[in-house]
Amino acid sequence: MKKNILTIILVFLFVTISYLLYLNINKKNNIIDNNNSTIDNNTIVEEPKETVVLNDLSYNFNDKVYLKDITGIETNETLDTITLGDNTYNFENYEIHYSVVDNVRPMILGGGSSVTVYTGSSEKSVVNKFLCGDNQTSKPDCHIEGKYDLNKVGTYSVKYIAIDESGNEASKDFKLVVKKKPKNSSSSSSSSSSKPGTPIKNYIDKYKNENTLIGIDVSVWQGDINFSKVKKDGVEAALIRLGYGPTSEGKIKLDSKFKANLKGFKEQKIPVGVYFYSYAKTKEDVIKQAEFIVKHLNGTELELPIAFDWENWKSFNNYNVSFKDLNDLYLTFSSELEKHGYKTMLYSSAYYLNKIWDTHNNTWLAYYTSNNDFKKEYMIWQASSRGKVSGISGHVDVNIFYMNKIK
Repeated sequence: MKKNILTIILVFLFVTISYLLYLNINKKNNIIDNNNSTIDNNTIVEEPKETVVLNDLSYNFNDKVYLKDITGIETNETLDTITLGDNTYNFENYEIHYSVVDNVRPMILGGGSSVTVYTGSSEKSVVNKFLCGDNQTSKPDCHIEGKYDLNKVGTYSVKYIAIDESGNEASKDFKLVVKKKPKNSSSSSSSSSSKPGTPIKNYIDKYKNENTLIGIDVSVWQGDINFSKVKKDGVEAALIRLGYGPTSEGKIKLDSKFKANLKGFKEQKIPVGVYFYSYAKTKEDVIKQAEFIVKHLNGTELELPIAFDWENWKSFNNYNVSFKDLNDLYLTFSSELEKHGYKTMLYSSAYYLNKIWDTHNNTWLAYYTSNNDFKKEYMIWQASSRGKVSGISGHVDVNIFYMNKIK
């Protein structure tokens, strides 16, 4: 009996001690949980920043506006200044209300103070005697004002008018001369190719230094080239036309002498680049052209850049592109080729580089003068279209390559 009572007492003590231990452990866990809760409760939670509303901001079309200059927040992001009118942009805690305006008048280029047409000409043919374009509007209203009769011989004092979508207007007074079309309209002007060219040695003597190479650019028009003679005559660099397009059928064509020219200059270890004569109207056009160039280079290493050569100024009025659109064509061309590791540049004459193209440091300047007073940056100067090089029949373009600028 005593033994049973002792057993019961021992069991009771064991259960009691176990229960007390359980309560103690549970209490400690609660303390830890409470401490963790305290830590969580002490964590600093940032309150949402109050929205800052900016009103009544105004910018010109295509201005470069950095958000850091507006908000003070360090970022390279820019504001959209392409969409005319009222705009809203949300950035961080800023709500930016702004307007984009175009105050730039269209341009009326070329034509001169007097324009001559034949009886029966259309007004469009007179309008297209001038280049009429705008920074923002792809097809400004370009027309002739004044009294004139295109079916009657005479000289008329008229005005050329250009108006863009924002109402900006440009005008130019000129004389419209209407002549009777001659029965025999063929002309027998002497070809300039018969005139003697300037030996490349003259350019070497004048422009060769430690930072320059004296070279040429070639295409199918130079025919079959004797590359060893070209090198012996002092040619140190060459730009080769790869192709052109799109044609009227929408095709991109390879210059028929491209492969032979590339092989010939490479064998003579003459540094080369290429150029593409573009008739592009859209970004899709230039993307296809870039793909075409990459395909036909087929991994060939180039020591010199690839040039975008767009010079269809006589047909510009029919392209329906703004000057911004045109500049974007080059930027797209450049971006696509740079993805494949190629350097790029823009080819144009001094006149259009000053008037239409945005300033690009990567420029191949065409400027036929002995006194180069061009103010903007350029990497290559096409100084003449009438150079004479041994191994090439006829004339060839001569270029001065400023190698310290071609990086």
